[in-house]
Amino acid sequence: MKFGPQHIKNVIVNAFRQGLTPHKLAMTCALGVILGIFPVFGITTILCFAVAIAFRLNIPVIQLVNYLVAPIQLLFIIPFIKIGTILFHLNPFPYDSDQLIDLFKNDFFLLLKEVGMALLLGIGVWASFSVPLFFVLYYLFFLLFSRWLRSPSA
Repeated sequence: MKFGPQHIKNVIVNAFRQGLTPHKLAMTCALGVILGIFPVFGITTILCFAVAIAFRLNIPVIQLVNYLVAPIQLLFIIPFIKIGTILFHLNPFPYDSDQLIDLFKNDFFLLLKEVGMALLLGIGVWASFSVPLFFVLYYLFFLLFSRWLRSPSA
């Protein structure tokens, strides 16, 4: 299994062997989770790669975390959009399923506009949710990696 426990441990151990500190590894993992739950399907790999390059983070680790949280991303896309519609008092989808199919067939650009607004609402909620989540995750990962590095079996 590619993403089995041993593979995950090997990626992290290799990161430590390359000189990554618990601080940098915690930041990498926290950003991997945050970017991995970004509510637009299909672009998280590019986002993680760009952030890893920009902040000189470990690319294999951030991509591994990104792929591990992909199922969570799929679970969170709709709630992010729903919460955004409630918070911003907007209803980007005032259509039933038959109307959406009709829009897809007859006015695809209006459908894209409506979907774009829904995704923007979801991104707004994701951004608000991500800032405090980053700090919580960073702290937890930092504690985990600091203890792991100090343990005799590391």
